[in-house]
Amino acid sequence: MSRIIVLLLAAVSLFFIAAPASAKDSGKESSKTRDTASGLLVNIKDDGIIVQLDNEEMETKYAWGGEVTKQSLIKRNIFNVDRINLRFKTEGDTLKVVAVEKVPGNAQGVIVGTVVKVYDNFWVAVKPKNGGMIEGFALNWPPEKFKQSHDLIKTLKPGDLVAIKYATDFERHRIMQMDVKPAGTKK
Repeated sequence: MSRIIVLLLAAVSLFFIAAPASAKDSGKESSKTRDTASGLLVNIKDDGIIVQLDNEEMETKYAWGGEVTKQSLIKRNIFNVDRINLRFKTEGDTLKVVAVEKVPGNAQGVIVGTVVKVYDNFWVAVKPKNGGMIEGFALNWPPEKFKQSHDLIKTLKPGDLVAIKYATDFERHRIMQMDVKPAGTKK
């Protein structure tokens, strides 16, 4: 009886050890061949959305498809800077988004990471130093109250190291305070 339990535990252990390896291998497939994706919503346009997909260098455009429209996203409080999961279908060379889900983040916190890109001097995409998925952080309002962040965001460049204290409202993560160490400076 005890041999059966030991064998059963060994089999279960092998399953859990092998599972991450196969998940890693499947992640090598290009996101354009899958029907689901995750990333930062970069822009909502009249003809579709632009998404910075996780683990992809280039942004990807998705045309509107199904019942997903610009207005449907806005009604569901899904805006630029939000992390999203999406489903899409491929029609010829066109990727059409058919479902979008906002991924809730922490209500508040501090993130330390590397600037990926600054968008419209309004928000910044950051790759966490701990290796997590990229996150977006937008300026807070009114500018007079958060002048330091409003001034700093204009100077950010890809590769800069930032520490951002943030709070999340119904739209997105908002920058409460930001410190910057420009790329190339000694740590």
